[in-house]
Amino acid sequence: MTSITRDTITEMLGDENTYKVMAVIGRALVVLLNNQTSDEQVNAVTSHSNGTGFTGADAYSGTITAKYFLRHKRLEGWQIEMWSRRNNKGVPRLAKYHAQLNIAAQEKAAKDERNQILQNVK
Repeated sequence: MTSITRDTITEMLGDENTYKVMAVIGRALVVLLNNQTSDEQVNAVTSHSNGTGFTGADAYSGTITAKYFLRHKRLEGWQIEMWSRRNNKGVPRLAKYHAQLNIAAQEKAAKDERNQILQNVK
């Protein structure tokens, strides 16, 4: 399993396939939304300093974009641009969440592996 790092996120968001980039952003934002507490999800804010979910600066836009992706299974161009826009160091906005996204990817890989083992036992 490949680790999710700033570099891998930057590489994925640099893909020429807009649909692929949209899916990466949408799925990542849903992970981050799910890391928010329920009251943070409802109010589109970050009110707990628990180190998970969105930063305070990204809470509103991240929440509405994740919910939009869940509802419509796509993102608008401005949403893709917002999350793939690079800062002055050349790092996309989404990449600051690489540690949380890596944990989620590792957990999913472990779950998938357990399910595969269980299917092989049957």
